[in-house]
Amino acid sequence: MTAPAAPDSAPGLPAAPAATLGLALRRRPAWSSAAELVLWIAVALPALYQIGLLIEAIAGRVGYPYDLEWMEGGLLHHALRIRLGQGIYVPPSADFVPYLYTPLYPALLALFGGPFGVSYALGRAISIIGLVGIAATSIASLASAHARPLGATLAGATLALGLFAASYPFVEGWYDLVRADTFFLFMVTAGIAGLPHWARSDDGVAGHGKVAAGAALLALAFFCKQTGVLYVGLGGLIVLVVNWRRSLTYAAMAGFIGLGGSWMLERATGGWFWTYVSEIHRAHDFNMDRFRAAFGHILWHFPAETLVIAATLVLVAVTAWRRGGMPAAARPFLLWTSAYALSIVVGAIGYGTEFAHFNAYIPALLHGALAAGAAVPTALACSRSLWGERPHGELVALACGAAAAIALALTCGLARWQPRQYIPSATDVAAGDRLIRRIKAIEGNVWIPSHPWYAQLADKAPQVHLMGIRDVTTRQTRTVERLDDQIRQQAYAAIVLDNRDTSFELPGLASSYHRALVLPDGERPRVYTGAGHARSGNLLVPETIWLPIAPDAPPAPGKLVFDFESASWSEGWSQTGNAWGAGPVATALPGEDLALGATGLRFATSMHGGDTTTGSVTSPAFPLDGAKLTLQIGGGAAPDTLRVELWVDGKRVRVANAPAPGDELRSVTIGLGDLRGRTGRLTLVDADPAGHLSVDDVVIWP
Repeated sequence: MTAPAAPDSAPGLPAAPAATLGLALRRRPAWSSAAELVLWIAVALPALYQIGLLIEAIAGRVGYPYDLEWMEGGLLHHALRIRLGQGIYVPPSADFVPYLYTPLYPALLALFGGPFGVSYALGRAISIIGLVGIAATSIASLASAHARPLGATLAGATLALGLFAASYPFVEGWYDLVRADTFFLFMVTAGIAGLPHWARSDDGVAGHGKVAAGAALLALAFFCKQTGVLYVGLGGLIVLVVNWRRSLTYAAMAGFIGLGGSWMLERATGGWFWTYVSEIHRAHDFNMDRFRAAFGHILWHFPAETLVIAATLVLVAVTAWRRGGMPAAARPFLLWTSAYALSIVVGAIGYGTEFAHFNAYIPALLHGALAAGAAVPTALACSRSLWGERPHGELVALACGAAAAIALALTCGLARWQPRQYIPSATDVAAGDRLIRRIKAIEGNVWIPSHPWYAQLADKAPQVHLMGIRDVTTRQTRTVERLDDQIRQQAYAAIVLDNRDTSFELPGLASSYHRALVLPDGERPRVYTGAGHARSGNLLVPETIWLPIAPDAPPAPGKLVFDFESASWSEGWSQTGNAWGAGPVATALPGEDLALGATGLRFATSMHGGDTTTGSVTSPAFPLDGAKLTLQIGGGAAPDTLRVELWVDGKRVRVANAPAPGDELRSVTIGLGDLRGRTGRLTLVDADPAGHLSVDDVVIWP
């Protein structure tokens, strides 16, 4: 009697004759034996270890209240503008320049920012939801009803997620950021996983509806990241292969969402939507060396993964040739291998684009892991099809599946990494808190080009992100409206720059602002992912505060006596001790606060060597040809030990002190009275081993 044709042949290929498949494709129990069950559990353990490491890393940093990656705060700024109805696709200006991304992710932030508030925690929660969705989708895809045996299938799914978790250090911890990458990956992965089932459905009109839903999901992914359009094409190919009769439904819905949505955004933004997401994006440099290198980075990140996929492809081809069909277990493998091939190209294109980083590889890392995980039950099923009827054939088949699984398990076990290197410390949180307090204490707008959300945390308006400036000015003739004027007119009370911010990106900065303070280590919250991560060799942290260059010429009728603009104590000055150093300084010294109120580029300070040093510096003689002297004095307010003395004829006749503790310089007046017409000298005194004094602009008034 002839057995019925096997129902589980892969679509698009001829069904294998039952007589040739014989016992190889007979339905097997879910668990073939206790020993086999133990095997699959054992090989999955290293993957569970990797998943545990990933959970530990994410849990340890989800609540970090500052930037984990330097563009996170900019996306929060996007969401805030959407909530305020200001829009994001607007002409580039000193207020805002959008990133060159489509708007779905910041729109989600804005939507959920209503009940929860726009915050780092919210943005990371959306990415974590994307990760959970990826895990659920992956398990559902690899452990579908036709994937047997179930033990090998679940082991493969677990190994796939373990490989993806083990890639977290490779992308420097990108999975859980306030960035679109992970949620985008969830959308395209869910669409790819679902479409074969939805297209195969025999539900009539409902089946067309499922395909339309899959098309909508992939089309919406384009509005999360532009590369989603390539996955729309892959989705169309899947529908064409599985059930070509529903291709028109797919194309109609994808076109309606993708083209229709783009048209609406283009109209609503006056053409700026396409300018940013396409024209400016395409104007960036494309590096062919990086493009070519990306293939090696991806394929040989985990060599065992690539080899398992390649070997299983050969095994599938041999099975199709020898048996005239393939087990249904091969369907997920072929699906994710196809997705992996596309994602490798997507990753290479992304990495070749100017300003790109390793996050471009994330889709390939996931889809490659899914293809490798699906290879485990596929290798087992194909081997059973080829050799199951032979003596010891079952053992040979099990060995083939186990070999693939063990190779992946060893990769997971050997890919050790420390979650703590991606988790900010309490020191970072304290540093951020101190920096925010400092920014909040500065009166007026403060621009923080690399961390605009820090201004929001300090109750100030966030301004344009440095990435936006780079995007619209690099290799283009575009300018950022009002930015040059804002700098030239000193519209910002202060500018906080990172250690990698470059002066050529902020033209005119050095002409209008001076570096007033190098932030102490205790006020430099670190980033832990992306371009500023330690692996890049240049940790990205806030480094300096720049203040407007205030004119050191007093308004008439005052006359400037000493402006302290020389880098050394010029002829005529005498000095005791080391506290006043070799001369006035341009930047507050370590341990000294921001010298607000100083004019010009320099001021005198007794902080050389720290608070413990003491000493004095005495000026040349000058005529007291006015009614009063004014000085800018800051630092300690200890009149017995920190003071400015006026000497006439060898006698100390006047003493001035800082009006309040703190390094902000404030005006102090010394009345001359009966001293008018005589000659005097000023002595700046630091006799306090626990304090210091700062002095600037001595002016005499008629």
